[in-house]
Amino acid sequence: MNSLLLDFGTTEIVLVAVFGALLLGIIIYYCFVPFNIFLNALFSGCYIPSFKLLNLKNRKLDVKNISTAYILAKKSNKKLTLNQIETLSSAGGSALNVINAMNLAEKSNIKLDFSLASAIEISSKDVFKQVQNAITSQIVEVNNIKGFAKDNQEVIVGCKFSVKLNLNKYLSGLGIDDLKNNVSAWIMENISKTGNHKDILAEPNKALLSNFDFRVVAQKSMYELIDINILSVDLGRDLNAENDIKSAEKEKIYAQIEAERRKNAEEIKEIQMRSKTEEMKSNVLKAEAEVPQAISQAIKEGRFSVMDYYKLMNLQADTALRKAIISDNKKSNDDDDEGDLF
Repeated sequence: MNSLLLDFGTTEIVLVAVFGALLLGIIIYYCFVPFNIFLNALFSGCYIPSFKLLNLKNRKLDVKNISTAYILAKKSNKKLTLNQIETLSSAGGSALNVINAMNLAEKSNIKLDFSLASAIEISSKDVFKQVQNAITSQIVEVNNIKGFAKDNQEVIVGCKFSVKLNLNKYLSGLGIDDLKNNVSAWIMENISKTGNHKDILAEPNKALLSNFDFRVVAQKSMYELIDINILSVDLGRDLNAENDIKSAEKEKIYAQIEAERRKNAEEIKEIQMRSKTEEMKSNVLKAEAEVPQAISQAIKEGRFSVMDYYKLMNLQADTALRKAIISDNKKSNDDDDEGDLF
């Protein structure tokens, strides 16, 4: 062994040491670099520097997603740089999802550049699905749209319409709920303009959709309206009938008030009559109370003697007796008449 070392010169030993150090460094370096991704990109004809991959890995980005997206972009002739894809990934978007969405849009003759696709991806987290929505129409139903025709009959309408997503208006347009509200408002306005609700029942599409303007209704929406149809028409409240019921109830209340007023007036009149009767009785009693005083005064003044007083008393007693006899005879005759009936 010693003889072997002696055979090598100092230069050879230094070269071996340097080569060994370099080899060890390369091995250690590639232990940290995602080597399989590096080789995959290299053999795909899309060279990505190893230090770039190491940088992406250290920044905790999805290295595989970025590399696959870059390879796919190159193969589909997309003029994209690795920095653009890296920036999108740093913003929280999926670069692979964006490239797939761009390819799908291109096959369907829909214009979609990388910047718009990236913005939609960051906003929706699924740009590929949004491109599918722009290709395939969706059916949307709106129910319980209520309005009153001019004849005061409430009409309840259900409708359905087809829409496609407009990618160019995705970031600035209103959503599907706002489009539903616009369609509902348009139908409600047409209901209110209809003179007779029977026209809506007879031809709902003609009555409610004859002047429907797709462009105006979807002007501020991210969706494009394709078609619309009325699904159902039902009748709700009848304001005329409700007004008749309310009028009848009012008349009933007025009649009750008038009857109560008359009853109160009769009661007041009766109370007044009782008051007058009591007053007259009081006057009679008062006059009767003055009779003994007048007799006493007349006796004192000599205008009326004691014998005259006794005669008066006898006359009153005789009158009372006659009244009692007449009353008894009348009662006895009434009893006899009732006996004859049986």
